[in-house]
Amino acid sequence: MEKKYKGKYAFVGIGNHSLNNLYPVLNYLKVDLKYIVAKSEDTLELIRTNFEHVIATTNLNDVLNDPEIKGVFVSSHPSSHFGLAKQIIASNKALFIEKPPCSSLTELNELITTQQKTSSTVLTGLQRRYSPLYNILKNKVNEANYYTLKYKTGGYPEGDELLDLFIHPLDATFYLFGDGKIEHVKAIKGKGTVVYLAQIQHANGVVGSIELSTDYSWTEAKDELIINTPKGEYITENTSKLVFCSKPRTLMNIPLEKVKSFLPQTTTLYQQNNFLPVKEHNQLYSAGYYNEIEAFLQACEKGIPTKNNSPLSALKSTFEAIEELRKVKVRG
Repeated sequence: MEKKYKGKYAFVGIGNHSLNNLYPVLNYLKVDLKYIVAKSEDTLELIRTNFEHVIATTNLNDVLNDPEIKGVFVSSHPSSHFGLAKQIIASNKALFIEKPPCSSLTELNELITTQQKTSSTVLTGLQRRYSPLYNILKNKVNEANYYTLKYKTGGYPEGDELLDLFIHPLDATFYLFGDGKIEHVKAIKGKGTVVYLAQIQHANGVVGSIELSTDYSWTEAKDELIINTPKGEYITENTSKLVFCSKPRTLMNIPLEKVKSFLPQTTTLYQQNNFLPVKEHNQLYSAGYYNEIEAFLQACEKGIPTKNNSPLSALKSTFEAIEELRKVKVRG
């Protein structure tokens, strides 16, 4: 229960995502939040009522001009992220920016250029890069041949599905297999829904086939990645389960299953267990929220080694892919 992080921090944003996924981790880690920055004056009293010893303000400059602040968390409306990020980076404060950090490849390049002129550290909140499942997988897929990704949800009329939803599975493929280009895109539009079908050709030769869809169901949403290797398939279920299914062996190019019966072996490499009330099996941990926030705090506190899996420079292929999807003429 020892307080591990000594610095003071600020948070910009007080929405549902922040309250449900980010603030609980900060509270668990006993992070000293000095400021919470809100958009409107009406929210300030609510902050003061629910967060003791926190300065509630609508003025970001209060944070940027305070030398005690080691880092700033931003999880506001996505349309405001680019402007906030640019301002915070220019002030030399360390920045944790929730996805999406910006709305286009042009804006991403502008943020990268701004950061290069400062000493600011930037970590982007693409939590799959920090989830235990994807980091186990990253060390297992050196011999991957191809993969199939299916990410299917219900309708999403309230936002931008590319930047709000599809950015997660797209970014995870570039994290696992490296830079690449999206090709052969087809978009199918329904009543308030859209489906993208495409291939991703990675620089290392791995090819992916992807389906990104809001033409399905939120109740029965599907998030599955199947990776083919010479020895078998790795299969994910969201960020909660990873299994490996072995292939039948061959001898002198003859499938041994034609000679004797073959029982495929399925090995569970990772599974979130809701029966065990420990940190490692909490959904905030399995989804990667805990590890991404911890990585940012370690980057801010000198002397604590850390690994930034999501710097701005690592997101170029992700935003190039999003822009290729966006410019395809949608077929009704």
